[in-house]
Formats: sequence, C-alpha cells, structure tokens
Amino acid sequence: MNDRILIKQHHTNPHRGHDPRSPKQKGGAVKLRRWRMYLRHEGMGWCLSFIVLFFLALASSSAYAQKTKGKTKKQLQSEITTLQKEISNANQLLKKTTKDKEMTLNEVSILENKIKQREQLIKACNEQIAILDEEINIGQNNIKSLNSDLGKLQKEYAKMIVFANKNRNHYDRLGFIFASEDFNQAFSRLRYIRQFTDARKVKMDQIAATEKQISSALEASQQAREEQTALLKEEKAQQGALKKEKEELNAQVAKLKKKEGNLQQDIKNKQQQTQKLQKAIDDIIAEEIRKANAEAERKRKAEAKKNANKGKSTATTTTTKSKEKGMALTPSEKTLSTSFVNNKGKLPWPVERGTIASTYGKHASTVSSKVTVTNNGIDIATNEGAKARAIFDGEVTSVTKLTGANTVVIIRHGEYFTVYSNLENVTVKRGDKVKTKQNIGTVHTNKTEGKTELHFELLKEQTRQNPANWLSQ
Repeated sequence: MNDRILIKQHHTNPHRGHDPRSPKQKGGAVKLRRWRMYLRHEGMGWCLSFIVLFFLALASSSAYAQKTKGKTKKQLQSEITTLQKEISNANQLLKKTTKDKEMTLNEVSILENKIKQREQLIKACNEQIAILDEEINIGQNNIKSLNSDLGKLQKEYAKMIVFANKNRNHYDRLGFIFASEDFNQAFSRLRYIRQFTDARKVKMDQIAATEKQISSALEASQQAREEQTALLKEEKAQQGALKKEKEELNAQVAKLKKKEGNLQQDIKNKQQQTQKLQKAIDDIIAEEIRKANAEAERKRKAEAKKNANKGKSTATTTTTKSKEKGMALTPSEKTLSTSFVNNKGKLPWPVERGTIASTYGKHASTVSSKVTVTNNGIDIATNEGAKARAIFDGEVTSVTKLTGANTVVIIRHGEYFTVYSNLENVTVKRGDKVKTKQNIGTVHTNKTEGKTELHFELLKEQTRQNPANWLSQ
C-alpha cells in the first residue's frame, strides 16, 4: 500500500482511535504529509511573493508614465543641448558689443531672442529635474520593497534549513526511502525529497536575484541623484545669466528710447522695404503659377486634339477647359511637393550657423510701442561671410536685385517656394537645379550697423508659412 492510500485511509477511517498500521508505516505517512504540506506552503509563498512584486512594479511604472506624459528625459536633453548651442551663437554675434557701446536695433533683437532661449533652457532643466525627482522616488520605493522581499525570502529559506535539520534527526533520507513497502512508494518519497532540494535551490536563486535587483536599483538611484545635482547647478547658473541679460536689455532699450523719433522712422522705412519685397515675391510666384497653368492647359489641348484626330469619343469631354484650383503640377513636381511636406520640421537651416533675430508674424517694437513690426518670414543673424544654402531640392525660379534687400533668390519645390533675401555674390541663376544644403550665395553684411542677416520666407504657392515650423529645431 503506498503513502497516498495510507493518508486517505487515515482521514476517512471512522475509528480514529485505532490505526492498524505499524509504527514504521505511520511514521512514513506522517513524514510524507510533512513534506507535502511544507512544499505546498513554500510554493504558495513563492507565488504570492511573485504576484506582489509584479503588481508593485506595474503600479510604479503606471505612476511614472502618468507623471512624465510630456517630453522624455532624452528629448529634454536634446532640447537643452540645442538651446545651449543657439545661446552660444548669440553670444558670438554680440561679442563685439561692449558695455560702453550702444546696441543697434538688430543687436537688441538678438539679445531679446537670447533671453527667450535662456528661459526655454531653464524650463527644460526644471522639467528634467522633475523627471529625475520621480525616478529617485520610484527607485527608493522599489529598493524598500525589494529589501522587504529579501527579508521574507531569507526567513523562508531559514525555515527550510531548520525543517531539514529537524527531520534529518528523525529519519535518515536513505532510511526513509528504504522503509518504503514497494517501488512506487520509494519513488514517490524520492521525488518529494528532490522537490524539497529543488525548492531550496529556487529560494537561493530568488535571494541572489533580489540582491542583484537591489544593487541595480541603488546604482540607478545614485546616478539619478548625480544628474539632478548637476542640473540644479546648471539651472542656478542659467538663472544668474538670465538676470544679467534682462538688466542689460533694459539698459540698452532705455538708451535707444532716447532716440525713439529717429528709430520710429527707421522702422517705418524698413517696413516699406518689406512691403516692396512682399509685392515682388508675390508677383514672381503669381507669374510662375500662371506659366505652370498655361503649360498644363497647352498640354491638355494638345492631348484633346490628338484624341479628336483619332476619333475617340472622349474628345468632346476632354476639350472642356479644366478648372484646377491653384498651381498645376507635373507628376515629378507632385512627388517633390510630397517629399517637401514629409520633411516638415526636419529641413536644414538656410545658413550653417545663426540665431533668429526676428520671428514670424506681427510684433510690437521693443523700443517704440507706437510701431508694430510685421515679418513675413524670419530674420537669421549669422557671422560675416556666411553662406546661404538651399533647404531642399528644387529649381531656381528667380534671382532678382531689390533696393533694401540686395539680391533675392527664390527656389521652387513643387508647389512650395523658399525665399532667400539680402544676398551677394550669388552663385546660381534662373532655371538651375539645386540640391539640399547647396550654397547659393553669401549673406550681405551691413558695415554701418555691423550686422549679417538673412531674411528667409517659405510659401505654399502664395500663402506664407511660419518657417520655424518647417526648419529643424
């Protein structure tokens, strides 16, 4: 009779006081029940530990995901690096200005933009610090939970050792197996002994794995603390620099406001030049649209005539003039337009290095509240001798000289146009095919004002776009 039957009889025998089994059989059955109960208890303990760990990790990751729905740490670091480079470029452009020298309007614009970039940099630093705070809190909770689990595992393992030692005094393992009545019972007892040994090994592996997790969590938490300390130091330095720049801007604006009358006239003159440039650009693009549509109409009529000569029934319908909206495009031009749109936000800058001195849209003048400045594109301040370059593949539509804008180059990219104003020594001509980042001329330097500035515009047919949304950040 095997152990399973003996145990069943023990529980179902109505005569509880009488057990026909020998002491040797009773001892084997009791021992086997102990093994089973202990293994079942340890197995449940291990399962519960695993479930608790799983849900703790799930809760932690969910909380972290909710609090960092915005930019990731990697994205913020990239933004910080970009802003630092832009601020460095602005510093180089303003390097010539000393405390004794009065800034020009252009330099005031650069300083204003640098202050905005500095504020964005501080914001990005604070966002990253918040993420690191969250990482540290989660790490500490994780370490606390893992230490608790480690303590439980160590206690469970200690119980297993105590149990094994106690039962070793009652039964020798071999004696326990050889006391079996038949082969099946011996095999069953051997299997339970092996299961107990395996359970001890599993518990040891769990303890080692938990210790490794604790070590990794401590290392990650320490790294997050070091990053946080460095960022706090950086944020403090940026706040100090921002304060000085605002003081400098206020001082320079106060000086310029003393000449507000003259400056108002200068701004009005610049706006008049801007309006002339806008009209010239609109006329050139309108002519391009007219030519493209005229060519498309010529091809349509030629195709209709060809079909009519062949006696096709569709001749009467195809001779009707098509009323296409906007600019007619060839298949290759449609492909180019699609490619241009697909690169929105990733297009290279029209100069290798520079900083935005004036953004797109309407702005109240810093110096005079009576004047509103409208910018149809962006003005990019750069270094003397800087080269202007095409931001995408296309065809040169126009190379024109305009008063106050020097040479203007317009490049067509399907239904999109890019405008590069204030150039000299232009190296392309109308009809030339250009490639992305190909140099098209040198940005003009105004020796009187000491500025080298490219005016850049981007249009979809005749509708102006904000170039900042298209260029890479």
